[in-house]
Amino acid sequence: MRLPRRELRPLLVALVLLAPACASRTDRAPAPPGAAEPSPASPTAPAGSAGCRAPDAAAYARAGTVQLRSLTVDGTERTYRLYLPAVASPSVPAPLVLNFHGLGSSAAEQEAYSGLVPVAAREGFVLVSPDGEGQPRRWGVPVLPSEESLQPDLRFVDALVAELEDRLCLDPGRIYATGLSNGAFFSSVLGCLRPEAFAAVAPVAGVYFPRVGCRGQVPLLAVHGRLDQVVPYDAGLIFGLIPYAGAEAYAEAWARQNGCEARPERRSIAPHVTETSWPGCAADTRLLTIEDGGHTWPGSIDVPRLGPTNHEITAADVIWAFFARQERRPPAPR
Repeated sequence: MRLPRRELRPLLVALVLLAPACASRTDRAPAPPGAAEPSPASPTAPAGSAGCRAPDAAAYARAGTVQLRSLTVDGTERTYRLYLPAVASPSVPAPLVLNFHGLGSSAAEQEAYSGLVPVAAREGFVLVSPDGEGQPRRWGVPVLPSEESLQPDLRFVDALVAELEDRLCLDPGRIYATGLSNGAFFSSVLGCLRPEAFAAVAPVAGVYFPRVGCRGQVPLLAVHGRLDQVVPYDAGLIFGLIPYAGAEAYAEAWARQNGCEARPERRSIAPHVTETSWPGCAADTRLLTIEDGGHTWPGSIDVPRLGPTNHEITAADVIWAFFARQERRPPAPR
């Protein structure tokens, strides 16, 4: 998904004006029904990443600003946008959220459209929005991804996380991935193929479950508009060409992978938002159906060509409330 420049410009202006106010807020969005309120990392959490002990960690990134950075992987320069919140400490491990853009979009557009920078400023997590490759810019995830198409982007993410852990003070047990559309597919795949790295994933308008290769159990929050005409909510074709099993079918596949009971529970959390959750899971699994939503990010600006946008919830707040409850910890040594 690519935002037209005329629609992105007012969004960028609005975010510049609103960011200071958002960063100063102390109120929190309510957690999804049945969820505990988000809370800071436990003081008994394991030691942070190598960056917590790096002498130049504080010099690596300027807190409170977004910086464009690059990383060379397999001889190719890859770019990403890094936001380090002003409240970040060079010695206190912080969570990390990777935020992936849609087909033909960019890190800058996704960063603005998702509204995650003000949430990161308020909640104290590091936000990284990477750029895909190609023309149009994308992630190597068609609906039937091949190992070959995925490898360059998987190696990029592996190298990116390693770089960030070496240079910043991060909590390795609190690394998360979200994304929109093609970026949602990729965040879904990361949950399947990198369960040792990601504590949870939250795909928006593109939840996906590979038919093969998924290992481990990773918490998932999927958000999808029932009126989506690009990635259909029900089984259909993307762009009229690529088969898609539907948001509910893929969420159910995740529920099976995560060891959930077969019968889900449904409840309304807003007039046009229905939450489906599965009980008995080894890893929390939820689907938010946006009854009046298109191929859009709830709570963001309206993009009419992508369908209607729901403003009853703010996806950025809901996603972080979900992430804040999830931690990946290795088993205690015997």
